[in-house]
Amino acid sequence: MAVKINIEELQSWLEEKPSKVLEILKKKKNLDSAALFILGEAHRLLGSFQPAIETYAKALKITMQAEERMDILLAMAACYRTLGVSSAAYELAEDALKMAQELEYDEYVVRAMQEMGMALRAWGRLDEALEVLDAVLAAYTQEKDYAGMSFICWAKGGIYRLKGMLQEGIAQFKLSIKHAKKCGDEINLAYGYCGLAGISRIAGKIDDCVKNYKLAEKIFNKTEDLFGKAYTNCGMANGLRQQGKYDEALRHYNKADILYSGIGDKVDLGFVKWGRADILKRRNKLPQALADLQAARELFDNSDETRGQILTKLALAQVLYAMGQVEEAEELYEAGVRQAKEEGLHTYLESYT
Repeated sequence: MAVKINIEELQSWLEEKPSKVLEILKKKKNLDSAALFILGEAHRLLGSFQPAIETYAKALKITMQAEERMDILLAMAACYRTLGVSSAAYELAEDALKMAQELEYDEYVVRAMQEMGMALRAWGRLDEALEVLDAVLAAYTQEKDYAGMSFICWAKGGIYRLKGMLQEGIAQFKLSIKHAKKCGDEINLAYGYCGLAGISRIAGKIDDCVKNYKLAEKIFNKTEDLFGKAYTNCGMANGLRQQGKYDEALRHYNKADILYSGIGDKVDLGFVKWGRADILKRRNKLPQALADLQAARELFDNSDETRGQILTKLALAQVLYAMGQVEEAEELYEAGVRQAKEEGLHTYLESYT
């Protein structure tokens, strides 16, 4: 028999104290679908994406409500996307869209399109992602949903970054920050700062990069958002590395390594190892750099993260060349540039970062 739980009370705690929700629900047995969904949300907000997926799947098996089913499908899609499994994320969001369209639930149609757009973005299908996300942004603008507008502008900024359209990307991240401030959404604000910081680094504005990551760090330090903390530590490390502050950068990379490993985010862990390897390479610690890059390559090759795959091939080529393995280095370098051109990415030109 399912246990009766005050779902509304637990929902009110989710954003600020997901650990408290997790502690309460893990002690309970025979949870109903609503409670299982809340438990999945607590896992997701704490960055435990695989346990979240497993919990959502249990809820999906027993739910009898259409809205709950769509909520679960979209939450699972977000987890798969974050873990670099974009195709599964897209399929789940598409299932939610079909259900929402059949039921004429406009709110869920928009949410499902958002998740489909985000999956396409992670997949590297950038023009398709932009088209979908622009439609979502139009809906949020009509509703004056500033939190939604902030999120979509952040997502678009990342797409423009990948397309090499840096000024357009910077403008989108600034809009994301503006919308987040307007509605007092601290988490969207922090991610907006991270987005602006990341693209500033690619554009050679390293001081702006570190400044914005520090603004994000102040916000995330007040939360239990482990993913946000890991994301900020990795980005900050990248900026500090480009400033030549290697010891400080390594400390942030090591923090990010622990956090991403703890939450099972293999894709972003790959970027940590790639960045740390760059410092090791510059310090002529080639065997250690090679070990980090080989680990990064394995992490990226088991995901849809094409940018990471390309950057790692190029970095591996440089290290292998320095170690005298010329033939293998040239093959990897050429493969990286070829993959970038096939994917329509300009990542191979980011080697100075």
